[in-house]
Amino acid sequence: MKKRILTSLAAIIATCVLITGCGASSGNGNVNQGGKTAEEPTTAPKTNEPVTIRVALSKGEVSDDEVKEFETNNPGIKITLEEIDQQKLAAQLATNDAPDLIRAQGAVDLTSYVVKGLAMDLTPFMQTSQVLKEDDFLSPVNLYRFDGKVQGQGPIYGMPKDWSPDFTIFYNKTLFDAAGVKVPDSKEPLTWNELMELAKKLTLTEDGKVKQYGLALLGKTQADFPSIMLEMASKGVNVFSEDMKTADFTKPEVKEAVSMWVDAVKKNLGKNDVNQDPAAWGGDLFMNNKAAMIMAGYWFSGMIRGDEKMKTHLDDFGMLAAPIAENGERVSPTGAATGFIINKNTEHPEQAWKVFEYIMAGTPAKNRATGGWGVPALKSLLPLMPQVTDFDKRVYNQLQEELKYSNGFLESNPFLLNGQTLLDKYVTPVYFGKADLDEALKELTKNANLIIQENMNAIQ
Repeated sequence: MKKRILTSLAAIIATCVLITGCGASSGNGNVNQGGKTAEEPTTAPKTNEPVTIRVALSKGEVSDDEVKEFETNNPGIKITLEEIDQQKLAAQLATNDAPDLIRAQGAVDLTSYVVKGLAMDLTPFMQTSQVLKEDDFLSPVNLYRFDGKVQGQGPIYGMPKDWSPDFTIFYNKTLFDAAGVKVPDSKEPLTWNELMELAKKLTLTEDGKVKQYGLALLGKTQADFPSIMLEMASKGVNVFSEDMKTADFTKPEVKEAVSMWVDAVKKNLGKNDVNQDPAAWGGDLFMNNKAAMIMAGYWFSGMIRGDEKMKTHLDDFGMLAAPIAENGERVSPTGAATGFIINKNTEHPEQAWKVFEYIMAGTPAKNRATGGWGVPALKSLLPLMPQVTDFDKRVYNQLQEELKYSNGFLESNPFLLNGQTLLDKYVTPVYFGKADLDEALKELTKNANLIIQENMNAIQ
């Protein structure tokens, strides 16, 4: 099965704004897609002035001290950090004024960057790099490969700065005890049905109101596109056609998965559209002892060990395997793989590559690994991850198991970047008893195919 990926609502919306807000740009650099041969990197005319490389990223992903270290060791290059704003970036890309390095999610928007001609083919640089070696890459790096048809194959256009198997389950033993429920064995993954039954037991009410949820997602505990695609991956079911021209959400396996989440809303297993819980997100519920479990990646362990209240009783917390379908294949993929691409139209590809290498394998990469906020993209950095406390060791050991099943990708379509938005539009009325699920999935399929066709036509 050829697997691709989609992720959270926020990332999908942001990427949709980015891609639909700009057209493919031309210019010098490497050929971008379809398995075409990449041109050799070009070099801007040399001057006595240092070259400035602009990096679009989230605040705190690269520190001022790290920038200073790089500039001290590379006096001909200066780095300017620009906090990423998707609407601003869309305008910059449209006017060929975008930063040289751009934050991207390999699991979400890499293929769209490529088909739009916005990402530089980094294959020539990778082939000669002394610090980024293919045999040191963990499997999510392949999310930044795309041959124009299949993600994971062909030229490489970037790589993750860090990532996580994003569908693992963190638990709070104190809340399990409050419900009189035993914590499951972390060595064996729960099926989705077992996870939902466990969540029902962990959901406690008092005077008709929920005082403890059984399961939180990062957003709402209802039909979630990434989780549905995870279940399809475990079942070996494709939603999209081989040529990416059509989608079919009316398949029985999809209906079964969505039905499970409709039931989760009815049983009030977590924050949802019906109960309108005011919590900002699922992590807020878990961090405040209002949810016994949360589906989140390894990065969530960083939140737990860094929280002033939680770090006083770390023995209460741990991580379980990602759930699987009934009789399904065990899979534990990433949902994001956040990293960087180099803008195809950069005027300074060689200098941009030096900055890229530093972020991916230099001090920033080592600091990220020791911080425990994500899994490094490089095998050689894994030993730097936190392994001091019993909590660290439990989570790290579970991570090693998950890595065995993290080679695959979730299915996605570069021409449909608003999957969660469409899912919400057509399934939300079902939660309120205002629509039939079969009809909702038919409408979802119909409109998804219209969007796919429109986006394919726009690129041709």
